[in-house]
Amino acid sequence: MAQDTLTQQLRASPTDAWIRDIRQRYPVEPAIDEVMTRKLVNRRKGLEHVSDFSGLHERLTAYLQRATDQPQLSLANLKRLSGGASKEQFTFDLTWKDASNQRVTRPLILRMDPSESVVETHRLREAQILKAMVGQVPVPEVLWVDPEPDALGHPFLIAGFLQGTVMPEGTTKASGVGLMFPEKYRNALGGQFVDHMAGIHTLDWRRHDLSAFAKPAPGTVDGTQWTVALWERVWQEDTFEAHPVMEYAAEWLRRNMPVIDQPVVVHGDYRSGNFMFTPDLRINAILDWELAHLGDHHEDLSWASMTLTGAVADDGTRLASGMIPRERFFERYRELTGFEIDPRTIFYFDVFNAWKLGLICMATSLRAAYGRRTHLDAMMNLLTGLGYVCVATVQDLLAGQGRRL
Repeated sequence: MAQDTLTQQLRASPTDAWIRDIRQRYPVEPAIDEVMTRKLVNRRKGLEHVSDFSGLHERLTAYLQRATDQPQLSLANLKRLSGGASKEQFTFDLTWKDASNQRVTRPLILRMDPSESVVETHRLREAQILKAMVGQVPVPEVLWVDPEPDALGHPFLIAGFLQGTVMPEGTTKASGVGLMFPEKYRNALGGQFVDHMAGIHTLDWRRHDLSAFAKPAPGTVDGTQWTVALWERVWQEDTFEAHPVMEYAAEWLRRNMPVIDQPVVVHGDYRSGNFMFTPDLRINAILDWELAHLGDHHEDLSWASMTLTGAVADDGTRLASGMIPRERFFERYRELTGFEIDPRTIFYFDVFNAWKLGLICMATSLRAAYGRRTHLDAMMNLLTGLGYVCVATVQDLLAGQGRRL
């Protein structure tokens, strides 16, 4: 009991020695280590580190004037967006002179790290992957990025603002997870959804500047090993109590890592709610690239098609992200990419993804709410219940039942 109390004290206020131990036990990509270590150091600062946006307009204007070397640049209509479980988001209109010296006004979006997030990610990685995807799949245009906290108090990214929606009209679903699309939306969007995943995975990433990413060697488990270590580290840093299923699953995942023959860009959160579409039902942006990494294509396939992030039709058919039957989803993907889909590797990532979602809900979201470092305390607490559904899913899968996925 005394040891448990001490561990919780260290999670709430990490010492330098505890941080060093965590970093050594769970080696992750250097850029990820940077943001996760900064999170733990900031956690010691208490509530004085909670995000303060009272001077954001002035600080953002000053940053953009320096970045563009245009002292007359102006910023208007700065508004905070609702939602944003993992990032603080603001829209604003920027007026500046273009290359032809003409004044232009453009709506932009600011994505900024909160004091502590349900997922700690690196803004330079997000910017690099978005730039690499231009012309491959529809993405927002990145204009500025600063991975350091000096200018605005937290790292941030500024991109073009696109018009569209992430949910059918009249639908409400937190974050879009588990959304069931009406038939006309399924017919129009399902194929596009698969096409764009194929586009992501077939990008020749070696031709782009991805200097903030570690590069897995083909024919190794590197990519998955780093990813599992990342989420093990998250669990150890954030959980309020040990859980036997979560601990056993972590061990099983370490022992059963599949070899990655051909590493691809993995989006990491490819599902309903993370793409935007226009009134004529055309997907015009793939969103939320913060978890992107180089790894196994099966990881995205599993995440997009498991019931936890999708839906089940009235006839019992499992619909990937609430749009397209899982087998049809896989079949179309194979045709587009030429990549094989190994059922054993899909099963591995079914376990991994349920485990990952469970620890986000049970540990990290609760930790962020408890520490009063999020503007979505109620939502973060609500997610805890979903975490226990994920644990039951993991338990069923590892027992050979798999009823819930």
